[in-house]
Amino acid sequence: MQFVAQFREKTDVEEADYAFHLKRLWPIIEVLASKDQRLGEWFLKGETEDEARLYRVYEAGATPTSAVLAVLREKYRGEEPLAKTIGMWNGQTVKKDGAALSLVVDTGHMPRDFELSVGEENAAVSRLGDFESVAQVVAAIADAYGAAYVTAGPRKYAAKQVFDDKPGVGWMVYLPRVVSAQQVPEARALIPVPEAGRKQTGTIIVSVTDAVFSVDNPEHVEVANRIEIRLVDQDLLPRYADV
Repeated sequence: MQFVAQFREKTDVEEADYAFHLKRLWPIIEVLASKDQRLGEWFLKGETEDEARLYRVYEAGATPTSAVLAVLREKYRGEEPLAKTIGMWNGQTVKKDGAALSLVVDTGHMPRDFELSVGEENAAVSRLGDFESVAQVVAAIADAYGAAYVTAGPRKYAAKQVFDDKPGVGWMVYLPRVVSAQQVPEARALIPVPEAGRKQTGTIIVSVTDAVFSVDNPEHVEVANRIEIRLVDQDLLPRYADV
């Protein structure tokens, strides 16, 4: 399962403020850990497995470890104005248990990138749960970053999406706007963000609700493709160039 998001900072963030970025990431980690305890502990990526295990990212809740902050400062010393990548790994060596997270920051006038890949045991069941559970992860990412979009689905869906210059729908896509069933009748579910009780600022559009989305299922791919076309027809799906 892959989650991809792009965003722009809504407030001024000091360059090379690694503590800020890691603290802002923490609510997403909490949601992931509530789905699967193997996603509760993260290490800074290194050249080798042994090197990575030296640098646990968090020590107490949302507090980044002093070692991780020191490593990042040293890695990008003298490159404060340039784009930087914070790469993390959940310490699991078996593919189905593994996960990787990448956060690109300090991109100047360009959008910033978030990517999370979670290994799955098989295509029929997600370790993150059903569509509503996966949508909670999507909502956490959207909320943390004020994202221009968030997608969730198999990595291989990228080869089957309709438009190369826009995000694909896959299993689901978050857009920072209110979207109605009348606008996207093909959607199997529309989940408001934030949840009920607060003013809606976005919508998660879901293509499949009765199973885990699979690129090997032609019906799943067809529904996702039709949603993409419907969104583009109404100018609701952003181009990467316009994010």
